[in-house]
Amino acid sequence: MLAVAVAVLIEGARHLSPVAARTFDALVGHMIRPHERAGITGATWLAVAMFLSLVVFPGPAALIALWAAAVGDGSASVMGRLAAHRRGGASTGKTIAGSLACAAMTAVGVLWFSDLGLARALAIGVITALAERPRGPFDDNLRVAAAAGLAAWALGGA
Repeated sequence: MLAVAVAVLIEGARHLSPVAARTFDALVGHMIRPHERAGITGATWLAVAMFLSLVVFPGPAALIALWAAAVGDGSASVMGRLAAHRRGGASTGKTIAGSLACAAMTAVGVLWFSDLGLARALAIGVITALAERPRGPFDDNLRVAAAAGLAAWALGGA
């Protein structure tokens, strides 16, 4: 809850105060994506997704949702950028390499945090990767956490 409160305060300050916006940009501006400049940062969405995961999902499903948002989606971002860089350009969208990384790393978390077994872990990984792929309607941190948590819950990971 504290992380969400801090994130929301920072978001409010950077959108309402030019001084706060310049300070924010000087400190962490190099780490945010272009669409986050005018909107809400991925870090804030991640904090919200993690908080909601803990509130909404029971036991292992909450841990799986947290893992998917932090590690699965993070792996998708890193691998997607690497794949785009290897092709000689910047990533302009979601990549298959990123989606595969999301699925694989989410499945690792499922195996680590539950006794659901390999088949269900892979299913949750694939469901999570499919939720990560679209550009909208919500930030992918929210979609990934929700998809992983719901899938884990539905498949017996509660």
